[in-house]
Amino acid sequence: MKRILLWVGVAVGTAAIGAVLILIYTTCFFKNHEFSAATCTEPEICSRCGETRGEPLGHVYSTETCTEPSVCVRCGELHKEPLGHVYLPATCTEPEICARCGEPHGEPLGHTMKDATYQTPATCTRCGFTEGEPLPPALAGKTPNEMEVGVPVPYTTASYEDSDLDVTGTAEIADYRVIEGDGIFPAREGYEWHIVKIRLVFSGDDAKKNGAQAAWTYGDYYIVDDAMSAREDEEGFRTFAADWYGTRVKCWQKAGETFENDWYDRELRFTWEEGVLVPKGYDGVLLILCNYRLVKDATRLYLPASDVLDEHALVFRMK
Repeated sequence: MKRILLWVGVAVGTAAIGAVLILIYTTCFFKNHEFSAATCTEPEICSRCGETRGEPLGHVYSTETCTEPSVCVRCGELHKEPLGHVYLPATCTEPEICARCGEPHGEPLGHTMKDATYQTPATCTRCGFTEGEPLPPALAGKTPNEMEVGVPVPYTTASYEDSDLDVTGTAEIADYRVIEGDGIFPAREGYEWHIVKIRLVFSGDDAKKNGAQAAWTYGDYYIVDDAMSAREDEEGFRTFAADWYGTRVKCWQKAGETFENDWYDRELRFTWEEGVLVPKGYDGVLLILCNYRLVKDATRLYLPASDVLDEHALVFRMK
């Protein structure tokens, strides 16, 4: 009987242990959960009983780029579409370039060059790039008897009585000024007046005996020849043209006030003003004092500069 009871006890104990083991391995009765790892959207979850622990991790999104979307670095979920390129305009030397990532696109535009002028080298009309030098002026490096303001210099011209005879006196640019305009020299938008006061003095015996004839004309430092109209209009203007940044522009000349034109204290004096109306900043007009003999047989006084611009001519550049 005792043996029977012993076997019954062993069986019951074994069954109890088995039941406990079943509870341990098949249920969470003893809090023996098996939690899965938390995800972006789910907390830790027990695979046996479904109990949760903690909080979801939450998404961690990458930064979207021009070509890549924003996605979660943990789970790959799409957040935002790619930004797309934002191209800056192409330039003469650079293609279109994305302002965000620097990726190039297309080709540079290339320079669009405008020919050199007397004032500027060849220049790109888009970006201002320059190449080479301005065109060489016709009188570059040549200063034939160039006059300075306030400095009298010898001036030889033909006599009044006999044009085959020479008379020598002095010529002086007594004053030079640049103005917008006044009562004698009316203003014009975009232009300015360059005004010279010329003073000629003859006092030698030849002058006392035969008098003297003044002669002058105009030229251009850049192109030399640009003959002025011989005829004045009703307002006293003569027209000529200047080469200004590669464009031929209309200009005007006008005589101003005469201050002296006779004998004074045994000196023959001629003092008067001349003005030229040119684009603002233009510095190419030449006043040329020459021997009257060169123009006496001409049909007009204002000859092309090359006709009178010899080694004896006096030149004042209005700049």
